[in-house]
Amino acid sequence: MRLWQQTMIGLARSQAATNFMQNSRLMSRFSSQFTGGKDVREAANRAREMFMQGITSSLFVLGEYEEKKENATAMVKELEAILPLLAERGVDPHISVDPTQIGSMVSWDLCQKNATQLGQAVKNIESDRRKVLMVDMEDSSVTQNTLDLYYELEKQQVPTAITIQAYLKRSKQDIEGIVASGGMVRLVKGAFAENKDIVLTSRIDIDQSYRELVDLLFSEQARKTGVYPVIGSHDHNMIEFTANLARERGWNADQWEVEMLLGVRPDYQQKLVQQGISVRVYLPYGEKWWPYSVRRIGENPRNLWFVLRSILKV
Repeated sequence: MRLWQQTMIGLARSQAATNFMQNSRLMSRFSSQFTGGKDVREAANRAREMFMQGITSSLFVLGEYEEKKENATAMVKELEAILPLLAERGVDPHISVDPTQIGSMVSWDLCQKNATQLGQAVKNIESDRRKVLMVDMEDSSVTQNTLDLYYELEKQQVPTAITIQAYLKRSKQDIEGIVASGGMVRLVKGAFAENKDIVLTSRIDIDQSYRELVDLLFSEQARKTGVYPVIGSHDHNMIEFTANLARERGWNADQWEVEMLLGVRPDYQQKLVQQGISVRVYLPYGEKWWPYSVRRIGENPRNLWFVLRSILKV
């Protein structure tokens, strides 16, 4: 599995592979299924289409690992520009961001400054929908810095949220901290190729960790402190486990949600909506779709089937 992930990461970072794939007619069908458009207006319109189907969105601008200050600044402006378009369409001004997009590779001070600016923009946009700046979690080398960034945004009372990876051995402690203070948490399994000293490696252990963390997120203490759990998973067993637990403990449909990737199990997404479960899609957009897409394949080899099916229209 780790070799598979490293191979996919190599393809994602290969400029030659990127140029070839993004100029391929065959792959254009794939990009349209798994990304929300080439520009901000196409993405906002796609978000509106999803909303009319009962599904909300979290928009993400494709492009990570920015090493120049001016590129990070441009990314912040790009994200700010989409907020009024979302508000105009009556959908959630809900955006996701990687710290490496907004300056962390230059300095964490720059990242903090840009995140604050972006968080204030989300806070100030006029909308009666759910307003959120979701902070994505990257590899383990930046886990603590990313959590510190989230807590600083919380102090500033901006509508923010954090992503936690269940396969990290430290995540129980991190979740306990958030449950104690309250907050919005997107729980994912985790997909980076990491040292086995810091992560769980077997599927059984990762699934068990995920269930234990879900249990914490739906605890009575979590309800009292105002935790809003986001179940970032395509695993129907995990989603059913969560839905049953939420029902048993009296959590309403508007107190938690499931988040899935655009283009992955769309029929199942609609099934969840019909069951009364709140569903959000992670909706990436932009020109740099190949690196994003191949990383999704690297996270789970089973995602390759969705790629082949979208290309061949099986």
